[in-house]
Amino acid sequence: MKFIKFLDVTEDWGVLSMLDELFYWDYMYLRETEMLLREEFITHIQKDFLDGEPNSTNCKILYEDKKVLSWEYDFESPLGLRRVTLTCLKKDGKLWCQIMAFEELN
Repeated sequence: MKFIKFLDVTEDWGVLSMLDELFYWDYMYLRETEMLLREEFITHIQKDFLDGEPNSTNCKILYEDKKVLSWEYDFESPLGLRRVTLTCLKKDGKLWCQIMAFEELN
């Protein structure tokens, strides 16, 4: 599956077969003060993106090759509008280790 298709269809982000296809079994997600393992990240996706109205826009891939994928999107939450940038290392063609940074837009 192409990563851009996954990024464009937020309703599918909780579909386990799709996540199995894209995320390596020992996937890690790193953000400011925490690290989420694969199962924790799936719960995060379901809670933040699937349980309510999808509120991410302007998603675009910044860079992709065999080992790295980097993309950004704007995310609106009760805290305000943020531009989120994610960079992921790939392992065997699947997302393996991801780090996130963001900037406030308002």
